[in-house]
Amino acid sequence: MPLICQLKPLTAVVGLLTCSLAFAVELNTKNVKPSGLTVAQAEQVLRVVLKHEGYKMSDPHLWIDGPRPGSPPFIPGYHSYGLAYVNNTQGHYSVNIFTGDVWQTESCTRYIFPALSRIQRRISERSGKTLLSDEEARSEVGCPADSP
Repeated sequence: MPLICQLKPLTAVVGLLTCSLAFAVELNTKNVKPSGLTVAQAEQVLRVVLKHEGYKMSDPHLWIDGPRPGSPPFIPGYHSYGLAYVNNTQGHYSVNIFTGDVWQTESCTRYIFPALSRIQRRISERSGKTLLSDEEARSEVGCPADSP
């Protein structure tokens, strides 16, 4: 019994470390070029946000759609995606290619949490660009200044 009691805390620590590493390895920021995130890299940043928001990305009925190859960006400087479940759109998201700033563009929600901020700092170091102020970023993605 004493061995089992010692294993429970160890299991919890290993689980927490595994979860932390899952966020950290989503994007190898060393591969980010000064020209910014590729479509695939921006999608990896979006996946970090979606996991943080509780979406089960392993669900085969849930998928990320876009951007369309060869089409101009919906918002200049951003890769834009739709999140779909079966045939229903769950939301539209845009990821800044120079900073990793992520917005849900319908609700004008900007995502900010520690794991994402660490990724964004590393992206900004590689691109040489910094996150915009909330007011500037809202204007850039087409959100009114008084939105939530």
